[in-house]
Order: sequence, then structure tokens, then C-alpha cells
Amino acid sequence: MPGAAARSRIRELLARQPRIPFALLPTPLEYLPRLSAALGGPAIHVKRDDLTGMAFGGNKTRQLEWVLGALLRAHPDVEVLVTGANIQSNWSRQSAAAAAKLGIPIVLVLRNTEMQEIQGNVLLDYWLGAEVRFTQEPDMTIVMREELDRVVDELRAQGRRAMKIDPWAPPIALSYVDMAVELDEQCEARGLEPTRIWLAAAGPTQSGLELGAKLLGWRADITGVAPLTWTGADLPDLTAEAANRAAALLRVDERVAPSDVDNRTDQIGPGYARPSAESLAAMRLTARTDALLLDPVYTSKAMAGLIDAVRRGELTADDTVVFVHTGGLPAAFAYRDTILEMSRV
Repeated sequence: MPGAAARSRIRELLARQPRIPFALLPTPLEYLPRLSAALGGPAIHVKRDDLTGMAFGGNKTRQLEWVLGALLRAHPDVEVLVTGANIQSNWSRQSAAAAAKLGIPIVLVLRNTEMQEIQGNVLLDYWLGAEVRFTQEPDMTIVMREELDRVVDELRAQGRRAMKIDPWAPPIALSYVDMAVELDEQCEARGLEPTRIWLAAAGPTQSGLELGAKLLGWRADITGVAPLTWTGADLPDLTAEAANRAAALLRVDERVAPSDVDNRTDQIGPGYARPSAESLAAMRLTARTDALLLDPVYTSKAMAGLIDAVRRGELTADDTVVFVHTGGLPAAFAYRDTILEMSRV
């Protein structure tokens, strides 16, 4: 189906789903001429989803539009929201911002196994009015389900109508189906034909792009670079499952198979939320070529993977790459000493 007709069809399907507008859209698509020249490989463009707006923005702002839209349609009388993740969680920071906009209290359960200082995203959580609770839960379970469910049960026992915001709720991948439509329109307007979409991903963001690519008939391959692995779970399987739950909501026949999903774990380095030598080098390079700021543990690891792919010859001058900047910059301030040391190189 040609671009305009496919986009119109997808937008009609998306319009049937509940959504709360939080993000400033469309986000810009920007060419990176000096980075492209420095690498001597493909033309690199960046989709600036770090500029979605809400409390420093990021990809989670798009996702929360659909997740909270569905949750509040089903439970309009909710009195308190509960969610959580790691201490420097972008999801938690943007959830706190969405809750503030909606006027609904929120409790964040944050994994803080090393008792990091109150800086970066978690500082913003407090600033936005969230109630923050720390846990020493060591495992990278998908959403700390047991911890969050305990808090929901506690609040309900107090007589409060509490609901969990699930970072893997079925509508979540709709956000990046919608972004794929937005990006498709921008590329068509500029005469761009990307051969590769590149991003940091460990789940629903890549899921939405995979489904969007099938619905739009993209020829571009999608590469996700994982900042972590989930305990007891396989990333391609999870990515395909989330995409297919979104497809079911849209009532379309297209499906994503795990074999369709290119998600790489070779840039995790010392571990989740820990910078690597490669991620810091990528941060430095993008900042000093096109003034593009990446965070130390998510987007920089994805960029490190892209740089490696150019240097290995996987990506060449024949390619046009769109790097999806998923945000996360507030976390950089929790890595002050590391960034200062990197900057002296």
C-alpha cells in the first residue's frame, strides 16, 4: 500500500484507541552531517524523541499517552497510581509527570541496590510530587510485579482505589506504531529512504516500530540495541509478543515473529545502568560533532553499536540510517564524575 494511503489507514485504526495527549508532536528529524563525516559511512539522521516535552521528554511520554488512556477509560475513578523500575528510570520520571498533569497521586517503587544519591531522574520524581519508595530487589524482572502488586494491595487495604501502570500493557506498542507513521511522513517529505532504523530498545518501543514497519511496508531493517536483559525472558520473544498484542488491539492481520526482531545485547558492557568505555566514547563523539547529547547507559550504548557497525562495514556509505533518540538525559547528572573524566580525554 503506498505511503499516504497506508498512513491514513493506520491513523484511522489508532484513532479508535483511547489516548491522552502528553507529547509535543511531531518530534524533529535532524541530519547529523559532522557525525556522518567523522564515521565515513552512512548518512545518519536522528529522530528527536528526546524532545517529546513532558518533564524533559523521551520515548515513555509517547507510551504513557496510550497506556494511561486505556487505564483511565477502564478505571475512571482511580485515586492513586503505582509504577516503578530502576532508580534512574525514565519510565518512572515520565509517569510522575503524567500523574501530575492528570492531578492523580503516584507512588514509585524504585530499585536502588547500591543506594545511589538523589540525583538525575529520581530528583525529578520528588520534584514532580511522587511518593518514592526504594527496594533492594536485585533481579531485573520485567516490571517488579510482586513489589508493585504489594503496594497496590496495601493502598487498597487503606480504602484507596489504586491501579498499577504496567510498562508492558497491551496498548503500549501503539505509541511507536504512531511514531512510525510520523517518521514515514517526514522521510517522504524529505525524499529520504532509510535502509536502517537504529535505537536503544529492550521491549515495547521496538515492538511498535516492528509492527509499524509491517503496516507501512518499510524496506528498512530495524536494529535494537539492548541496555539490559530481562531475568528469565528472551528479548525477541518479548518484542514480538508486545507487537502482536498491539496488532490485536488494532484488529489487523499483520504479525511480528521473534525471527523478525534484530535486538543485540553486545553493548551492555559492565551491566545495566553502568556506562561502558564504548558508550562514553559515543557520547563524546556525538556531542563534539553535532552537539547531540546522549545519556551514558541507554542511547549512548545504542550509538556505540551503530559506530561499531560502521567500523565493521555492516553499515556503509550506501546506507541511510535513522537513529531514534529515546531520551533519558536527566540520568546523566547521576554520572557527573564519569562524564567529567570522559570530557578531559
